[in-house]
Amino acid sequence: MKLTNQQIEYVENYIISKDIKWYELQVELTDHMINSMEEFWAEDPELTFHQVKYYAEEKFGKNGFKAIEEERTHILRKEYRRVQWKMIADYLKFPKIFASALTLIVIYKSSFYFEKPVKFIAVFYVFLLIAYIPSVYSYFKNRKINGKRFLQIEISNPMVIGFGFLNLGLNVGNLCKEWIEQYSILRLLYCAVLFLGVLALITGKKIYEKSLSNIKKQYQLN
Repeated sequence: MKLTNQQIEYVENYIISKDIKWYELQVELTDHMINSMEEFWAEDPELTFHQVKYYAEEKFGKNGFKAIEEERTHILRKEYRRVQWKMIADYLKFPKIFASALTLIVIYKSSFYFEKPVKFIAVFYVFLLIAYIPSVYSYFKNRKINGKRFLQIEISNPMVIGFGFLNLGLNVGNLCKEWIEQYSILRLLYCAVLFLGVLALITGKKIYEKSLSNIKKQYQLN
């Protein structure tokens, strides 16, 4: 027995009422719920709509909807980190290693124009923020598309890991400024952390743009 359009709409609204705010999960859970309800109804046509809804929801378990949301969030974050670290590693291999080495050298040489590492990272941080304004604007602009929020877009926030590295550099520079100023190898390692931050921002931006494009194409959104 198939659900009517009105019943399907009821199920959709019911899923949303369970604080499932991500559109792709709303669609997925609604489909699973409908399929399960129709299976129960096929087995026993005498059941009422609310009875088959209850039995279908029981298959998800206690707090099943939120548990699925949490599990999906964990999986996507893990996959996002795996893809991003793979992309970062690609910049450390031939032939991109040459451009990466040149960038590291530029960062390292630029650090000598500042008396304090903290001042250097502060200027570096501001420069990257300015350069990253279009991506920041795109992220906040597309957090909702046609009023819908998507977990994949939220997870692929391009700023998290990149600015995490830069914050690490700022804290390390403040705590170990005397050693960094005194030992060139420590200054180089310090700049390498900042360089990883740059790579994380670049790769994060690429992943975010791909995620955004896939979502718009999959759900036919503008």
